[in-house]
Amino acid sequence: MIRVKLDIMPPTATAQQKGVFVRNGRAHFFTKQKVRDAEDFLAAMLAPHAPAEPLRGPVYFQARWCFPYRKSEPKRVTAAGREIPHTVRPDLDNLEKALLDVLTRLRFWKDDSQVFTKSTAKFWGPSPYLAIALKTEAELYNMERA
Repeated sequence: MIRVKLDIMPPTATAQQKGVFVRNGRAHFFTKQKVRDAEDFLAAMLAPHAPAEPLRGPVYFQARWCFPYRKSEPKRVTAAGREIPHTVRPDLDNLEKALLDVLTRLRFWKDDSQVFTKSTAKFWGPSPYLAIALKTEAELYNMERA
């Protein structure tokens, strides 16, 4: 099992923010600099946690993004210090895709197609962070039996 909690401000640029231009009547897509910067930042933060060998077989993926409270949050919420659902952009599926691409690039697994189930969430909270957990099917099965 791999567990990582990064006390960072999670990047909000996602893989869906591609650029496009037309040349000779054909559309060409490219990755914008802010997306490359966000992916490079995640890669730098996660690289020390990469396994020596990529995970094999089916993988359970869990991720949790927490962004700092907005200035508009009611004092009763911020005073309590609890996390509340984040229901605005960036979209959760786009955050997931960017993170999965970075984990693949860092060889946490051979390919993100190995992810057979996932649990992800995004929140507003008192302190920003990104937390991930990866478990192989065998580890997940052994935990359920215990």
